[in-house]
Amino acid sequence: MKKNVLLVEDDPALRMVVREVLKGDFNIDEADNGIDGIEKGVRNKADLIILDYHLPKQDGLEVIEAVKKANPSVPVIVLTGYLSPESEKQFIRLGASKIFPKPFNYRTLLEAVKDLSSTDTPNATATTTHNPKASGSFSINNADTDYPSDAQMLQASLNALASLAGKVEFLQTTTEKYWIEANDIDSIRETTRIMEAELRSFYGKINHSLFEIPDPQAAAILNANKPCLLGLN
Repeated sequence: MKKNVLLVEDDPALRMVVREVLKGDFNIDEADNGIDGIEKGVRNKADLIILDYHLPKQDGLEVIEAVKKANPSVPVIVLTGYLSPESEKQFIRLGASKIFPKPFNYRTLLEAVKDLSSTDTPNATATTTHNPKASGSFSINNADTDYPSDAQMLQASLNALASLAGKVEFLQTTTEKYWIEANDIDSIRETTRIMEAELRSFYGKINHSLFEIPDPQAAAILNANKPCLLGLN
């Protein structure tokens, strides 16, 4: 019998993709805001909850506090685009089992859900899959400047590649099935839309950061081929 997962996420595209990744192994219930997440998390006994940090109406910290009060043993996986050290400590204190900074690998998420939903001790010390600040942005400044170092740009590049690789893996898995369902078409479209948005955002950050540098050290990036997003690749 499939176990029940409650997915609390306000981004419909991400919600759709996560649902498609998990639905083969789990029954998925969904909420797109914190109030509905609390209501479903308290009323319906889920075997595991996947929870976004930044939610409308009530945030992830309020949701996890409420559902853990009603059901202390339920494992909770937190998804977040940015997590400060203080909020990470709060999630761990409230009983989060795992923290996935966005972007994340879908297969890694699926493996974590399978592991936590099958263990008898789901609320062990929470772990973060990687540095919560390594989300692809250039928010960490150098000591004397406001532009990113070569190391920070490399880190952002690797994060962007990891995110895209996870989505390519999902697309490959979906398109290699013996038949394509209607929901598969929707998830493929949404995944490619997210990938395009990530590419635009990444190259926008790179270009902005480089042109802010008086004497760019990473001139090779300026001369590198950029992906065409108009179907002309």
